[in-house]
Amino acid sequence: MSDDRIIDFNELKNKVKDSDVDKFEQYIYNLYFSVMDGSMTMAEFSRKILDYMKENNISQEKFMNIQKRFMERYGMDNEEVEKQLKNFGIDPSTVGFGNMDLNNITNENIENIQKTAGFYEKYGSKIQPKSCISTYVKNDTNDIDIIVDQEKVMLYSNKKINLMDAELNELLLAYKNMFNKKIRVVLCESSNEYDY
Repeated sequence: MSDDRIIDFNELKNKVKDSDVDKFEQYIYNLYFSVMDGSMTMAEFSRKILDYMKENNISQEKFMNIQKRFMERYGMDNEEVEKQLKNFGIDPSTVGFGNMDLNNITNENIENIQKTAGFYEKYGSKIQPKSCISTYVKNDTNDIDIIVDQEKVMLYSNKKINLMDAELNELLLAYKNMFNKKIRVVLCESSNEYDY
């Protein structure tokens, strides 16, 4: 018996039809407008998405496929959207859907989604995505983590920072020369760290 005659029911179950995308699109728009007019919170929005998946017996894999097709319909690149979310500090793999079994949703899963949505609902207007670079200087003189945010350079060390360090000055001068004007250097020395 040939393998090409074997039917993979999981593949059939997760296959996305245009009607699936149309239905999802209408549902998402209704939720979106409810959030925009203030009649629904982001936590409720997340819960409604889970309810939609459960009511329509949609696996996580099929849901991801529906989302991809939905975004493709509007010319969005899934990888670019994921990158933008990560720039906002949101890792889609950890927002609460992760490896969640939608047939066995626990109160803990729902609480995690509500916490995440609640955080962004409360502080979202204050959050600004940043595109920073980071580097370090580690030598006999200094042990510094450096975060560069456009014309602002932040130096972090749990020790006193020695500004006479040749390697540090070379790095700062090279970066300053990129702008042809002054840069702002912020010292965070003798800093403390703790787990919260």
